[in-house]
Amino acid sequence: MPGRSGWFLPAPRGAKPGALLRGTVAFVAAAAVVIALRLTDFLTGGWTIGLLLACLLALPTARTFSARIALSLSLLLGLVPLLWWVPSGLGPLGRGTLVLAGAVGAVAFVVVRGGVEAGVRRLVPRFSWLDCLPVTAAALSVWVHFNLLSVRAYEKALSLLTLNWDNASHFDIFHMQRLYGRVVPLLGASPDGSDWSFKDYPQGFHGVVAIFAELKFAKPAGTPAEELVNYANGSALVSVLVAAMVLAALASVAAFRRQPLIGFPALMVVAAGWIFGPGSSASLHGFPNFFLAVGLAAVAIVLGADVGRPLRSPVLLSLMACVVGVAHNWVLLEVLVLGAAVMVLLPWDLGRWRATRGGYVFAVGIALVGVTGIGLALGQLAGVSTDAVLYGVGGVPIPDLGQLAVIITGTAALAVLVFSRSAQRSSATLQRLRWSFTGLAAAVVLAICMAVAQLIKGGTLTYYSHKLGIALFLAGLVTLALMLAAFLETVRTRPRAAVDGAGGNGATAASPLDSRRLSGPGLLAASALATVAATQAYGFIFPLSKEGLPPSSPSAVAMAKELKVLEEVPRPVDMLMAATMGRQGQPAVYVTTRPADIDAILAKQWYDGLTATYTERGWELSLNMFELSGGVDNLRLVVNKIMKADPSALIIVDPENQAALNHILATLDG
Repeated sequence: MPGRSGWFLPAPRGAKPGALLRGTVAFVAAAAVVIALRLTDFLTGGWTIGLLLACLLALPTARTFSARIALSLSLLLGLVPLLWWVPSGLGPLGRGTLVLAGAVGAVAFVVVRGGVEAGVRRLVPRFSWLDCLPVTAAALSVWVHFNLLSVRAYEKALSLLTLNWDNASHFDIFHMQRLYGRVVPLLGASPDGSDWSFKDYPQGFHGVVAIFAELKFAKPAGTPAEELVNYANGSALVSVLVAAMVLAALASVAAFRRQPLIGFPALMVVAAGWIFGPGSSASLHGFPNFFLAVGLAAVAIVLGADVGRPLRSPVLLSLMACVVGVAHNWVLLEVLVLGAAVMVLLPWDLGRWRATRGGYVFAVGIALVGVTGIGLALGQLAGVSTDAVLYGVGGVPIPDLGQLAVIITGTAALAVLVFSRSAQRSSATLQRLRWSFTGLAAAVVLAICMAVAQLIKGGTLTYYSHKLGIALFLAGLVTLALMLAAFLETVRTRPRAAVDGAGGNGATAASPLDSRRLSGPGLLAASALATVAATQAYGFIFPLSKEGLPPSSPSAVAMAKELKVLEEVPRPVDMLMAATMGRQGQPAVYVTTRPADIDAILAKQWYDGLTATYTERGWELSLNMFELSGGVDNLRLVVNKIMKADPSALIIVDPENQAALNHILATLDG
């Protein structure tokens, strides 16, 4: 049945009594082989990440290819980072090895349990034309993030990452996980007696990138140069996987699968927004953790709208992974997930919640994992003040407010249309889809409240309102697509009177769209052209300024900056590399003498991140460098303030100004 939801895959029937034992033996054997190969360094390199992803997609978690992508990636990106909250580093194995061994072992279990032939058949999902959408999204995202994905040289990676401020902080969190094998909150006090920085910052995204680094280069952390390249590659890969995951979830919606010629161009508008539009404003501007959080929230919304049996194990696990993942990346976006939870309850029918005894036990176990994960995130954030969120400052690209207004009002218009066309006895799918706007509506209310508070206090919107605007844009695109799916459902099952024009008693009947798909060469060509046009919906996507075709989409503008910085290593990057060379674990105050080229505090953050000395004490000392924004002539003033704050501080400057620093230190004010 081409229109049937692809989230549910029936369990195999007729398994022999010894099937479970055979599957378990196969799991243990396959996992043991993986562990042995990892311990002997025969199973390393970038292809091991590909092996993990292939195994996850092979597991029969769902019927269709797209549904498997959405479910598998949400589990990987949402739940796996919790492993970094386990205090033990797991010895020589590492978390990456255990994740890979578990995935390979699970595939072996499926193959052997019900017979090899039947097991292999279960590994192969069903494909349709719409399943090309997440693959297309992944390919386009690879192109957008290619510079970060492919960089291998330390100086090139640092040149790319220093383009955006927040990359320094995110690299430091990742670097600490790689060095110490746990999240920052579990590290205790730093060597200078103060807390490590980012103790209260969510670290889910960084855990995923650290898992990828473990898979690629084994467990022990490499040099700062190697880890910086690992971070650049891994963070870009996460952004690619997020785009594929979101579009895979939408491609699993039955209404779009019934009408792929409508679904493909419509969903390409969503894909373009996530890849070329405001999505790239997050993924390419130092906010990949935020991008991941919006992606997980979007998948939760789609799952809530399109799943009829919430207690199906893969679906329930995926929903919980999304909730936990959002909490461990950008907790404010839980408002999207909580609003979408309304759909899970529709229609209210106890039959939807039936399961076997084992199913109920599994559901309770998932709930406990979810409560634990959310509790860890909330405990970590307990020390963050409300004012820090409401009135925090920072730089973030502002989405096009006109386009955002179109998305929100368009969603509202479709919602009104869908409710006006819905029959009194709507299908269960339609009942959920028509309420899919609830998550977006809740987020809009939060955004308005935050904006009012900021305007009252400071007269202007600030950092978190702008980031929430990006989230509204991206989640709004997903919600708009779901409302379109709801409209297609109303067309599919209109009241009989609306179909035959002869009056009726409110019974429903299939419309012409229910009996056949829209097809034909003309419609195929129109769909293809609309799909291509959708890629330019947020501006020209090709960075061709030299050819007289300047880019205008956020992604293309960012790509053009990356290409320019890769032509020649910027001087501040050379100086930063020289300052950090051989100083791993050595706290110092790096005072750049090129403040016109790189912000002085940002340069200090990069020093701390690369040397793994990012502490609260170091951060406090860096606040004495604001005067450098007025020029290097203020070096004496800055050095004097730093030494008064901490007479034992080690100050490092660029070689060209070492003599000036020596003179200043020798003639400091008493």
